[in-house]
Amino acid sequence: MKLFPASLLWRTLVVLIVALILSQVAAVWVLHRYVTQPRHAAGIGQFVSHLKTIGAALNTMGPAQRDEFIGRVDEQEGIRIVPVRGDERMRPVAGLHLLRERIHEIFGPGAEIYVRGNEGPRDPAHPHPRDLWIRIPTGDRGYWVAFPIGRVERDPLEALIAWGAVGLVIAVAATFFLMWRLNRPLGELARAAVKLGKGGDPPPVSETGPSEIRAVARAFNQMKDDLQHSQRERATFLAGISHDLRTPLSRLRLEVEMLGAKVDGETQRGIVQDLDDMNAIIDQFIDFTRSEAAEPSSAVNLAELARSCAERALRTGASVRCELDEVPLLMLRPLALQRLVDNLLVNAVRHAGGEIVVRVSARAGHAILSVLDRGPGIPAALTEHLKQPFTRRDEARSGLSGAGLGLAIADRVATLHGGRLDLIAREGGGLEARVTLPCSA
Repeated sequence: MKLFPASLLWRTLVVLIVALILSQVAAVWVLHRYVTQPRHAAGIGQFVSHLKTIGAALNTMGPAQRDEFIGRVDEQEGIRIVPVRGDERMRPVAGLHLLRERIHEIFGPGAEIYVRGNEGPRDPAHPHPRDLWIRIPTGDRGYWVAFPIGRVERDPLEALIAWGAVGLVIAVAATFFLMWRLNRPLGELARAAVKLGKGGDPPPVSETGPSEIRAVARAFNQMKDDLQHSQRERATFLAGISHDLRTPLSRLRLEVEMLGAKVDGETQRGIVQDLDDMNAIIDQFIDFTRSEAAEPSSAVNLAELARSCAERALRTGASVRCELDEVPLLMLRPLALQRLVDNLLVNAVRHAGGEIVVRVSARAGHAILSVLDRGPGIPAALTEHLKQPFTRRDEARSGLSGAGLGLAIADRVATLHGGRLDLIAREGGGLEARVTLPCSA
């Protein structure tokens, strides 16, 4: 199982998220170390100085002024001031080290931060009670100063989490959009390359996006044009040779047939057979130069197409038997598939002889077309080699020669339709040329 995603989009997102998390952790530490802590210390210093001012004011005011001052401080600043009675239930508060140090500096080591004994945390999300109490000595009596904990301790955690989450969402969304824009031309390029590799003629890919993507698309379009130009030149060259050879071959055949009794009958038949073989090789050249991709696809009954090919082979004297199951209609190029089946039948007739079986069946979402013979077969090590153009292994079959294009044409047509050609040793001897086509073709 792969833990790291394979696509460029998700790899980029994973790397970005990890980088953002690390950068946010570093940013929070720097913010806490160089911004939050100094500001927190400054805020505590100002508040403790304010408490000192309150203590000095209570120490110098008369009773009437003191009561008025206490009410005004409570109303305006939310700080409650209560005279010390001596029977209050108070307990020290843990933590708040910086505030405690400053209080000790101002009011002496006896000052402490308290909370009422019967007052627990009002907010379960916070470990400290909401109100803190500090005893301020003012001459002959003391006062309790109560204030919300938020006056001296502000937790920026929620703000930092929100900041980091919003930044992460924005960065991920921006990266997703950017990579999507990059992946669109790359996906188009990949589909065009697959279609070109199967012998198709994809339209030019769009030359959009960043300069590097445009350069790749431009290079692909140029490569496609160069390949098509080379293919056209090759087709023209082979077609020209084939056309030029037809005339002298026809003359030779006519002259041989006109010789009559001047030549031994067996020799004459041999020459005619050689001329027929040469014509068959020329036909294979012409078939090989054709571009099957130019033929439009249409709904084809594969079993009926195989039957018609078998009937043509029967008319030439071959022994062909059909085993045809019904399969769904497939979107195929009928002439190209006909050439595929004809080439497999010609190979079987030429190299095996005897009875040939044409079989069509459906299996696991695929249509299977097989041409089976009882010839010498082909060694497994040579099956892929013999599907290459202009390759032969005479001793692998019956010793007959040919142009070496039949299996290459069949393999190219199968690949064009999203299928494959397999050459499989048949149980009991012989060969099965199996073409597997997807039912969605």
